[in-house]
Amino acid sequence: MTASNSSLSGTLRVLSDETRLRILGLLGETELSVGEIARCLAMGQSRVSNHLRVLRELGWIGERHEGSFTYCHLEIPPGSAVSIWEAIASSLDSLDQVEFDRRRLTSVLAERDDGKSFFDRIAGDWDFIGSDFTHGTGRMEMISCLVPGDLSVVDVGCGTGYIGRALGRRIGHIIGVDTSQAMLDRAAENLRDVEGDVELRLGAIEQLPLDDEEADAAFAHMVMHHLSDTRKGIVEMARVVKPGGHVVCVELLPHHETWMHESMADTRLGIEPSSIEDDFESCGLVDVTHELLSDSYVVKNNSGREIRLPLFLVRGSKKTV
Repeated sequence: MTASNSSLSGTLRVLSDETRLRILGLLGETELSVGEIARCLAMGQSRVSNHLRVLRELGWIGERHEGSFTYCHLEIPPGSAVSIWEAIASSLDSLDQVEFDRRRLTSVLAERDDGKSFFDRIAGDWDFIGSDFTHGTGRMEMISCLVPGDLSVVDVGCGTGYIGRALGRRIGHIIGVDTSQAMLDRAAENLRDVEGDVELRLGAIEQLPLDDEEADAAFAHMVMHHLSDTRKGIVEMARVVKPGGHVVCVELLPHHETWMHESMADTRLGIEPSSIEDDFESCGLVDVTHELLSDSYVVKNNSGREIRLPLFLVRGSKKTV
């Protein structure tokens, strides 16, 4: 193999990583700080820094330093690299996460300002400087204070009760339902010091152990992708909610992590939001909407690599009589 071929082989090997391609796509749009790149990718800053180091060694990334911040820009070396970049740029749209990267980039750029104050200058990196908490439930507890305290709410697929723990002190009555007795036993342990009225019931989402119109609201967090028929689950959630009550689902967007079928017992590799919306509407729920969430589901694959999967939310209400 000639030196030239060896160099080309090394370049292609470096660029075979999807995350590095996404980084190049972002820098092809504009110069960004390391923190801003991490926000656009919804990844940890240390992980992004590792990828930037590899691209810098390849000679495709230039840097500009301003105070304690490092700004990166695309810097394609002359020669064959130009043709390689042109091919990459024209095919970036085929990558699953690029659309979400661009949406987050729009948000990041909108927050930039020429202000001289400390918070104006570090706003683009504040998510990584000032938002690291021990458990990360403070915002959920704050929002839960706005919920009427006399509600009865069903936590479908409650697992070990981590959502119920945050809401239990605010909601009048929480009914946690799960198909696994072991999960419910752990939830009972986790929720034993919760001040609110918490009840745990064994049962399947397709046949919830609740009477008709027993609850004011029902939510399912990361549950529907375990079902072969999502509509059956939503029919049941709608059944147990009172007229005027709400049904909410948080789910994974479609992805290609096939290992999750076996390792995570996932029946589906994510779900299209429109599919869940159709299920809501076919069950008679009204005012159905969906939104993409800034949060991600973080999991490690079988090789230990951290994966971040985007989430969405669908909500609807039961018709009043």
